Amino acid sequence: MRLEPCHSKELDRWIAERHYLRCTPSGARLRLWVLDSSNERIGAMMWGRPTARTIDQDSMLELTRMYLIDGTEPFAESKALALARKHIRKHMPGIKGLVSYSSTGQGHEGTIYKADGWFPIGKTRKRREGWSSRPDRADRDLAQKVRWVRSP
Repeated sequence: MRLEPCHSKELDRWIAERHYLRCTPSGARLRLWVLDSSNERIGAMMWGRPTARTIDQDSMLELTRMYLIDGTEPFAESKALALARKHIRKHMPGIKGLVSYSSTGQGHEGTIYKADGWFPIGKTRKRREGWSSRPDRADRDLAQKVRWVRSP
């Protein structure tokens, strides 16, 4: 498995077609294809500024979307996270921390984060309404989320 940076929104469209939210957030600072040993696309990641405004917007990076196709090798998600951290350390030295969220409403327990050495620092509060002023960016997952953090 290896990662390949992407500098177009093709990756955004690819994720939106497959991810359970059916959309991607704007403002990605880093887009990465996940490729198998035959250089076939098996997944993608988007990294951006943290959505929580209380988190440092310059030295922190948030995994805003990740999707790997079904049937990938065991532990592929955690391996992809480790490769992404290596890429971030090398190419984005100003990034000092990473943050991501797992949705309790989708039954995501954070297993991929635990396997890559991330740790939970709390949960978001439950929301009653999503952001529906823009149809392409409506937040459809209003469940409480676990916040995970890690150094790059």
